[in-house]
Amino acid sequence: MDTVRYFKSVAKRQLTLRRAAGDDRSTLQQVQHQVAVDAGYVSWDELRTASDADRRLAVAMTQEPSLTWEGFGAGYFTATPQERRAAFVDARSELRGNADRVEQIRAWLEANITPRKTIDPAAGSYGLKGLAERDLGWYLSNGEFIAAAIIAGYPYRAESESPNARFGMSARSVSVVRARNHF
Repeated sequence: MDTVRYFKSVAKRQLTLRRAAGDDRSTLQQVQHQVAVDAGYVSWDELRTASDADRRLAVAMTQEPSLTWEGFGAGYFTATPQERRAAFVDARSELRGNADRVEQIRAWLEANITPRKTIDPAAGSYGLKGLAERDLGWYLSNGEFIAAAIIAGYPYRAESESPNARFGMSARSVSVVRARNHF
């Protein structure tokens, strides 16, 4: 995926919507700047010069606005709405800062897990991240795993009322990884 082209398309769509709503003062450059800021960059130039891995993660997080370091959503166990919102913002920022780790997980997924078209109810993010941890040799978060799988193009479905996701991943290839790790 050409991620710069993706963000250019987002900016052009937003500019079209603004113009349709009567805003003739916004320029494409202004809208591109706002798109970049919304994606976690300081400017359009910073977005444009960021690494491919960083932009791929920004695209995934733009497409899934509830994706955080913990998975989908964050702060389920905090007491107040303000605490939940703060936990969400922190968890989203934590994920956004881990593009290189997400890229390593994506490469591991593509090398080890065959995609399939349909969601496998047994292919849950939390369990699968444990397999990746054993092979990679380091802890990874549920959200990092989900982001990597989204970037790699696996079909997925977020679980309702849960931070987890289910994926279209071959049960056979998952079994091979489990057997290799005595999992």
